[in-house]
Amino acid sequence: MIEKETQNTNLASEFLVASHLFRLGYSVTVTFGHTKEVDLIVNIPGKGLITIDVKGLAGKTNWPILPKLIKDNHFYILVTYLNKFVDINTMPEFYIIPSSEIEQLITYWKNRSGITYKMLKGGKYKDAWHLLTVR
Repeated sequence: MIEKETQNTNLASEFLVASHLFRLGYSVTVTFGHTKEVDLIVNIPGKGLITIDVKGLAGKTNWPILPKLIKDNHFYILVTYLNKFVDINTMPEFYIIPSSEIEQLITYWKNRSGITYKMLKGGKYKDAWHLLTVR
């Protein structure tokens, strides 16, 4: 059951982020596959193509991340549903992080790595959609 819930959270997050990007006037392609590094390919008028890896989190703990792709035009968008995934009246929080800055945010534990919600909460990456156009 846990794997299905994780898949639902991630898939919902990918489509939610795609929706926001469409609203910003960008063309978006959602990629499909079970193990992938790029979830969205985005064409930003006047800037070109960027790629995005979306990570969804139902709660407020940490996003498991082991970055594989570090490029100027690649971003991570972390989404947390704040323990209210099934409450569609609660807006999730978005954290937009350039891949060049992702390593400095990662915490390493015994056999895993990730970014804690506590570290990002309300910081400079929250709702930083403008970072997608700064290159």
